[in-house]
Amino acid sequence: MTGGKRITYKNIGIIANPTKPESAQGIERVLKKLHQYDVSIYIDEESCKLVEKSKCSSYEKVKVVDRLVLPDKVDVILVLGGDGTFLTVAKLVDKKPVPLLGINFGTLGFLTEIPIEKIEECIDKLIAGEFIVENRPVLRVKVVRKNGHILIYRCVNEVAIKRDTLARIIEIDVDADGEYLTTFRGDGVIVATPTGSTAYSLSAGGPILYPTLNAMLLTPICPHTLTMRPLVLKGETCLTVKLKTESENVMVIFDGQEGIELRVGDLIEITRSPYDLLILRDPAKSYFETLREKLKWG
Repeated sequence: MTGGKRITYKNIGIIANPTKPESAQGIERVLKKLHQYDVSIYIDEESCKLVEKSKCSSYEKVKVVDRLVLPDKVDVILVLGGDGTFLTVAKLVDKKPVPLLGINFGTLGFLTEIPIEKIEECIDKLIAGEFIVENRPVLRVKVVRKNGHILIYRCVNEVAIKRDTLARIIEIDVDADGEYLTTFRGDGVIVATPTGSTAYSLSAGGPILYPTLNAMLLTPICPHTLTMRPLVLKGETCLTVKLKTESENVMVIFDGQEGIELRVGDLIEITRSPYDLLILRDPAKSYFETLREKLKWG
């Protein structure tokens, strides 16, 4: 789908960040604009509570549903919030081929590119089929506990294996496609997608990758050895990560939103998920323009 397929949408979902003061007004603006078109509108219960219930029910096309089932009802989801909200909705979508369109109520907003003042214009373009669908690689992280228990996570940005605040230097063995790669000594290591190259990995000194590249990024966190540098790998690489350090507290953090403790004997397998994240992008705005805008380049 990447690079040019344009689609029109008839069933449109709305999910907003309930903690953002702008969300209520944003939802009202979206509902009012969408009501001008022959579309069905689905909003999750939590977002509907942000506005007066009468305003949701006064639109005959609006259906209020549970957030967990909303992706099953729609062709596209409008995400009102910041990148954190976007990542949360991306987990809801999971394997479903439902594209997301982010409207930025946050600060930086690499994933939620549409500014709040352009909501109405954005909806006009959406209905006219002017947005294109962009495939973004996603990580599948499989954690195999020493006792055999298996946990599966889906990461849009990154998985970070890092020491706890009070822990000392940790050692992490990394294999690539079954071959020993290296032992990272330092505060930890980040495995990021191209989309996540502008998130935690960037703050740790990693490079920026074009977001649709079939690649995987390995970035050390405060390495003890200065020759340890970020490494870009092919997207099909299977990384295997093991903790060598026994006496320190180490966490595995998924997209900065949830985490588990990593213990010696546990195994982490990181691969590209077969299910990409679908993001709607305005073809009139290039990724380079986004970089200039968000990172305050020249």
